[in-house]
Amino acid sequence: MNKDQSLELFQRLIEHMNEAVWVGDENERTVYANPKFCELVEYRLEEIKGWESYEFWDEKSTSQVKQVNSTKRKEGVASSYEGVLLSKSKKQIPVLLNGSPLPGGGTVGIMTDLRQLRANETRYTRLIENMNEAVWMGDSNEITLYANPKFCELMEMSLEEMLGRPSYDFWDDESAKKVANANQHKRKKGESSSYEGKLKSKSGKIIPVWLSGTPLDDGGTIGIMTDLRELKAKQEAEQTLNKAIEMASDTIIIFDTEGKVKTWNAGARQIFGYKKEEMLNVPLQGMFEGEELSKIFSDNQMGMQKMQLEGRHKNKHKVTISATVTPIQDEDHHKIAYCLLIGQDITNQARVEFELSQRYQRIQEVYTEMGIQRRQMDYVQDLLKLAKKGLSQTDLAEFVTKAMLMLSGVDACVIRKYNEKREGLELLAYVGCVEGWQGKSIINYKGSLAEKAFSQNSSQRLMDIGQEARYQSIQLARANNLFSLMLIPLQIGDTKVGTISLYAKAEKTLEIFENPFLEEYASLAAVILKR
Repeated sequence: MNKDQSLELFQRLIEHMNEAVWVGDENERTVYANPKFCELVEYRLEEIKGWESYEFWDEKSTSQVKQVNSTKRKEGVASSYEGVLLSKSKKQIPVLLNGSPLPGGGTVGIMTDLRQLRANETRYTRLIENMNEAVWMGDSNEITLYANPKFCELMEMSLEEMLGRPSYDFWDDESAKKVANANQHKRKKGESSSYEGKLKSKSGKIIPVWLSGTPLDDGGTIGIMTDLRELKAKQEAEQTLNKAIEMASDTIIIFDTEGKVKTWNAGARQIFGYKKEEMLNVPLQGMFEGEELSKIFSDNQMGMQKMQLEGRHKNKHKVTISATVTPIQDEDHHKIAYCLLIGQDITNQARVEFELSQRYQRIQEVYTEMGIQRRQMDYVQDLLKLAKKGLSQTDLAEFVTKAMLMLSGVDACVIRKYNEKREGLELLAYVGCVEGWQGKSIINYKGSLAEKAFSQNSSQRLMDIGQEARYQSIQLARANNLFSLMLIPLQIGDTKVGTISLYAKAEKTLEIFENPFLEEYASLAAVILKR
């Protein structure tokens, strides 16, 4: 390739670049600008030839360009910084400017349009600003750079009051030590950490939170805090309930699958005469006559059972109790770990069996509610982490379908993205439905159930999709044994992103769709998938 061919190739490259290119002489007067630059400033090259570079910038950027030209450019040093171009119609266009001196004394500037980046930053900022979790961000020295409204609310301070203050100012003494220890041993190694701490508000309120801290690429830290006050209140209620069980006059005994006693309350001592210290880890079978108690340890007798047991008091007199024995599964719900025995002395009828079983049920409900809330937050944090890693839209959509399946208990989930040019909904990801679904890679938007959902700005719930004329995939749904549907529109302002469809089989009802968190999670997914 000769020199002329090389120059021609180089010129074609510049003409078709997605970056704006401007070339000026030693007096900063325009010599050349490529089509992208002309498009941004809304001028033809013939109009701007001979213009000074300063005529294209806003006032602040002009000062910065002049400063660079008078220092670095005269020294033959390249520079890079952000500025704002002003177009012919007075549009303000944020750009990243890379300026380099030319051998003849002129300058070449290459500018990258930052508008899309700013739009994405705005969406993420809105997400963080509206999160129910408190978010704090600091630099490498733990100095506050940002705090979202939830954190400001907890601290009873404005953002302006917190800027420039170290993170340790916001914690009680013990928690501040925890934060400093995590920063020293984990954050500097680039490791995340999670632990419980106590924020101290402006008025002196102590707020228990669960802190998840993650290091940033620039050496700073972002912390996401979940307010634990409600959870702590439930734990206190649970502790109160445990104390009530411990001091109850009814017999309450917990024993393992070998029959060894693990819990022995005051009611058991009152009926049988043995102290707690005398009964811990002692086989319970030796206290009762007959084979009733032994039956509950057989593989086919592990459900809740009601029985009458004949036992002996410590002083050898006979005791008869009416007992309910309930198995307790291990944390993984794979096998029975313990049994709970609640008994009443039949002779005095001190307590009724129904009240005791209700009391135990309340314990289970507290643990279940805690688990659901924690699982929901885990899926939110996991989605945010995956989005931060820069995964593809398809990978993020596949994660959302699986998360929706776990959060809702439905049988299938399908995500489609809205294609404005084709006026259709394209298949993006699905789980739980297999047969022929790829054949519906795109469906018409006009006249669809999705169009109805967007027009009403609300989810559509159908007990039987076969009764809805707008639904376009009835044969596929039936082939996959899917009958009920909840369609959630994914929308950011007036922008249509797509839809999430949750399907249930015929034997289920739409009660599984009555979960407000599903639509909140879908709103988060809309922001993530729109990137």
